[in-house]
Amino acid sequence: MWRPSGDITLDAPERTRDAPGRMLVLYGRLLGPLLVGYLLFDQAFAYIHLPGTPLYVGEIVLFVGSLGVLAATGYLRVVIRDEPILTLLGAFFTWGFIQFLPGLRIFGISAVRDFALVYYCLFAFFTVALLARSPDRLERWVRSFSRLAPWLLLWLPMGTGLEAALAVHAPRVPFTAVSILGHKPGNVAIAAMIILGSLWLFPGRRSMRSRAAWSILALLILALAGCQNRGGLLGATAGAAVGLVFMRDRLRLFAQAVAVMAAGLVIAAQFSLSVPASVSGGQSRGFSASQLLVNVMSIAGVKTSGNQAGTVEGRDVLWSRVHHKQVTDRLVVRGEGFGPNLAAAVGVKDDATKTDALRSPHNSHFDILARMGLVGLGLWIALWLAFYWRMAVGCLRLARRGLYIRHQVAVLCLMVTTAILVSSFFDPQLEGAQVAAVMWTAFGVGVAVTSFRKWFEADRTSTSVRNGLADPFRP
Repeated sequence: MWRPSGDITLDAPERTRDAPGRMLVLYGRLLGPLLVGYLLFDQAFAYIHLPGTPLYVGEIVLFVGSLGVLAATGYLRVVIRDEPILTLLGAFFTWGFIQFLPGLRIFGISAVRDFALVYYCLFAFFTVALLARSPDRLERWVRSFSRLAPWLLLWLPMGTGLEAALAVHAPRVPFTAVSILGHKPGNVAIAAMIILGSLWLFPGRRSMRSRAAWSILALLILALAGCQNRGGLLGATAGAAVGLVFMRDRLRLFAQAVAVMAAGLVIAAQFSLSVPASVSGGQSRGFSASQLLVNVMSIAGVKTSGNQAGTVEGRDVLWSRVHHKQVTDRLVVRGEGFGPNLAAAVGVKDDATKTDALRSPHNSHFDILARMGLVGLGLWIALWLAFYWRMAVGCLRLARRGLYIRHQVAVLCLMVTTAILVSSFFDPQLEGAQVAAVMWTAFGVGVAVTSFRKWFEADRTSTSVRNGLADPFRP
């Protein structure tokens, strides 16, 4: 019987109220609403802004998590000892922290702001520690999100459409210029993909007809987001493709999805359905079948004119200038560190405001290379290679052992991380908690469900009949 600290027993059916780690339990209770808030309201939910004092919600939850692991260090210490991938993640964080300290002295809060690219990985550590303390929390998350998925699907197109229709007249978060309805299209695409995956991985008591209807709405949201953001569309497609690999009827589901999308495009084109929308820089990119086709063709490498071409050229210029400066400064191996405004340093301003609001190369992976050098990028690549190897092997082992619910959770974690990693090539998504918290939580959950160590013995979540969760993998 394994005990991480004191008299705690992880293989007990339930946790006692007086067991250490109650702050970790509080972290788990806050984490679910935090992620749902990000999916629902995106940047508007990111912070509570009092006059002159922005309070970032994600950082508040991270603070609770840090108190939790400090109060019961055994839960985190043992999982890091047992899971080498967490040691690798710790090495990535440590190198980033080393690069952060000099910038903190020089740039102050700007360095902290840039270091968010690294410190959001604490969500992964704290989530793994939480599941070591309370493995039953995973089942609660699955069931809660399954109930919330339809409401998310109803809100996302409404919020996106209202923001486009109201434009500058949309209501704002108090004391800020942030729209309450504002959703970044790339983030909307990721959210729709997550919901689509959950519908088929955790169908619950929904009939096939019900799931098909909700899936059509999810595909519609993906199309709407794809009209505005190619990176999000490509990321969501990549994530869905990973999920299909593990589905039993993958070919049929793929054919049905393609048929629905094709029929929707034909209908939209036939009736010339189009909704105007404004994007940054005063450019116009409406919601229409033609706009979606142009974006898809540009992803495929077909040269286009207008906004798409300008965006691609702008990113190429920014990336090449940042890299050239890094080579000139002889910081390719070590990196620029955290604090310097990389975009402003090479003469690139934010398209919308013409200010230095844009601080990164508009690519999270390139940002890691620029700020942490080849050392950081090497750790980053090694981390994700190790993660995908672990998840692939773990999924096979879970299926062989009949742990189907854990298997489904692992597949969804793969879908989420894949979608965000791909989308982050085109947007600095990992620098904001709205997406980073989702990805790193998925990372932590994925490590937990694919672990066969004693610290995670949540096999009771594999009982499909008791949970009412039908299994699409089981023959």
